[in-house]
Amino acid sequence: MQTKSDNRSNDKSGKPVADDYADQYDGQSNQRELQMQFQYLTSQIEQAKQQFTELKLVLEEAQETLLALAELESKPATTMTSLGSSIFVKSAIASDKVIAPIGANVYCQKSITEAKQIVEMQANKVNQLTVNVEKALTQMMQARQQIIQQAQQTSQ
Repeated sequence: MQTKSDNRSNDKSGKPVADDYADQYDGQSNQRELQMQFQYLTSQIEQAKQQFTELKLVLEEAQETLLALAELESKPATTMTSLGSSIFVKSAIASDKVIAPIGANVYCQKSITEAKQIVEMQANKVNQLTVNVEKALTQMMQARQQIIQQAQQTSQ
């Protein structure tokens, strides 16, 4: 025969009520953990998207620079040069040399062909970074989707 205190500690299935509270607590703890992981991944995805966008802009600038260098190589260019107070003068670019970065904020005079090689090398590095960021972004989005699925399974 069960005593009054034994009746309170068991539910209809005969399982102690304290175990229900433990299971419920574990479920809530697991949900919080999944929610934290989800928020972290969402933050990382947003940062990766921003990096991806910035890298794409750098690639576009490199392409524009290569086009400008090719045009300068094929024919002399003209430009508008400011004299100040919104006064400009048309001027010709007659040099076959440009000032190009060689690293660590150091610049030197290079031929147009050498400058194009520098820009192409930089563009290749940025392109590889873009590919890496895109792969990481895909992996993070897949991981986030798995977290969503886990959360749905534990809530059922």
